[in-house]
This record gives sequence, C-alpha cells and structure tokens, in this order.
Amino acid sequence: MATRRAILILGGVLSVLTPGFGQQAPSGPKTVVTPEQPALPQQVKQAGADRGNLRNEGQQAFDAEMTQEKAGDCPDAHSTYAFIMCYEKALAATDQHLKTYEEMIRDLLGRRGSDASGQPAPPGPGGPLTSAQLVAEFDHLEQVWRPYLDAACTAAFHQFGGGTGAPTASMECSLRLLRGHMRDLDNVYYMLLHM
Repeated sequence: MATRRAILILGGVLSVLTPGFGQQAPSGPKTVVTPEQPALPQQVKQAGADRGNLRNEGQQAFDAEMTQEKAGDCPDAHSTYAFIMCYEKALAATDQHLKTYEEMIRDLLGRRGSDASGQPAPPGPGGPLTSAQLVAEFDHLEQVWRPYLDAACTAAFHQFGGGTGAPTASMECSLRLLRGHMRDLDNVYYMLLHM
C-alpha cells in the first residue's frame, strides 16, 4: 500500500516537473474500421441488456423470498398437518427462488470474464479468474453448502425425537437456511449483482 502511494506521489511530482509526462505519444497510423466493427457497440448494448434482464429476474426472486419471510410462513396453520402442508408449498417456492437466484449468479459469472465480442478475457498471473474459473468456484461453494443445510435440518428434526413436531422443525429450518443462503450469496457477490 505504501509503495503504491509513493508511486502515485512520484507520478504527480514528475507530471508537474516534466511537461508532457504521462501523456500518450502521438498515435501511429489510424485504424481502419472493418464491416464487422460497427456491430460491436450493438453487441455491447445487447450484452448489457442481457445482464440487466438476468439481474432483474434474480432480484425479483430474491425480493419475493424476503417479502415472504417478513410476512411469515403459514400464519393460518393451526395443526401439525396444516403446518406440514403449508411448509411444503413454502419450501417449493423458496427452492425455486433460490434456484433462479443461483442460475442468475452463475450466468453473470460466466459472462463476467468475457469481453464485448464474447471471447474469454485472458487471466493475468495471479490476476482475475476466467469466467470458467469463477463459475467453477461458485459451483463448489454451492456443493459444500448443501451438506450443511441437510445436516443442520436433520439436527433440527432430531431435537423433537421423531415426534410430531419434528417434520415442521426440519422444514422451518430449511426455509430459514435457504433464505439465509440467498442473503449470503447477495453479500458474497454484491459487486456482481448490484454494481
């Protein structure tokens, strides 16, 4: 950090003391535009629109799930059977929202390492990951998270010793952890999703 600051200060001093320091040399011959190049800005616009659509779809799934959580699950259920039926529906909706959110993140990561022409950006030494590496990292994160969900909600089930409250405890655990995971993904991938 100190080295970087020193370089920036040195650059500022040299720009004051040396006229023309930091300015680019006159360019060589002008670039000839090929017939394919005018379409490039349209490709960039389309890629931006696609990313925007992905983000909107994912954000709708996230917002719907957070709204459901605030409203509360199964407020009208007054029996174990009613809770089980209601939680099954809630879990199906939550699973779908998480799936949509995960697909959105995976798609955005797959596009992140590409330039406007769709070609992968070359990774630098120790630099950014390629889009394939970003997706593989995300898939690994999801693979290691699922066993935690299963183990935690099995433990919630066992707290009731197999009694009638066990299934609802396990389902409620799943709902909370699935929603929490969506919030965790939102935090981990905040720049990708919100910038």
